[in-house]
Amino acid sequence: MAKALHRQALGTVVARVAEELLDEARVALPRIPDPADPEGLHDFRVALRRLRSWLKAYRGYPGIKIPKPLRRQLRDLAKATNAARDGEVMLAWLDSQRDALPADQRGAVSWWQRRLEAEVEAAYASANRTLADDFPPLETRLRRALSSLAGRKTQGLTFGEASARELARLQARLVREVGAIGSAEDREALHRPRITGKRIRYLLRPWKAVSPACKDAEKAMKAFQDVYGVLHDDLVREPALCEVAAAHAGEESVDRLWRAARGEPTRATAPRHLRGFLGLAHGNRQRLLAHYAIAVDRHGTTDMAALSARLDAAGAAMRGEAG
Repeated sequence: MAKALHRQALGTVVARVAEELLDEARVALPRIPDPADPEGLHDFRVALRRLRSWLKAYRGYPGIKIPKPLRRQLRDLAKATNAARDGEVMLAWLDSQRDALPADQRGAVSWWQRRLEAEVEAAYASANRTLADDFPPLETRLRRALSSLAGRKTQGLTFGEASARELARLQARLVREVGAIGSAEDREALHRPRITGKRIRYLLRPWKAVSPACKDAEKAMKAFQDVYGVLHDDLVREPALCEVAAAHAGEESVDRLWRAARGEPTRATAPRHLRGFLGLAHGNRQRLLAHYAIAVDRHGTTDMAALSARLDAAGAAMRGEAG
């Protein structure tokens, strides 16, 4: 009979889960350049993100050591996909909003989409080259490092005990971070709970199949993460709107200056799509404030007690005490 998860050796489980995540990344890699598979890059990024979070969670425990150069290369590989995925997400949002917008905002969206499509195409090409060159050798080196974890001494520390300790540490951080939020303008304060919540979810994932308490906690953390994720998207769009409006105004100004220099008639009026970008910015701010209110109402200090109770139960299950 297989040993219960909470009793298994820490290094053995850490290595096994990390190898499974590497498998997921390897399967997703050839899907990225396929135009008929829009989720290839997303799935690859999720696998890498979960792998980095997983290794970070346990790397401070006895016997768990992944060389720093490998961790750095894994981070750099994840960063290489940022521009392509961020642009892709923004294009999807613009497309989803377009038909419901007034004419002036549709004009601004069309200008932005044309510009963004070219940027995303270039970012995908760059990411594909980097991933094709760098992921296979990095995977080989990581698997070699992981293969040695199972045999290393962990001073009697089981996977369950280490997981419960890490969960308690992240839980305390989450409570502090949520308590530090003061307003919708606290961008960094609003960003931190989303990241910590994501790390907690990744920590809970291997436990879902063996513990109802962990499954319940993971479900609650997903709801938490979804609320803060929507708010994060609004926060990201705000400076992006300012930047693209400035780029549009700059291109318009340069074009008019050149026309004036050639003796062509031109007028010193506002850029064509300024009104549209102003409307988009206003609409995004209204959504941001609404989503901020939802996040604070559902997951502020009042509800953190209920969420903490679920995480406490999950920690007890990790130690083999319940669930």
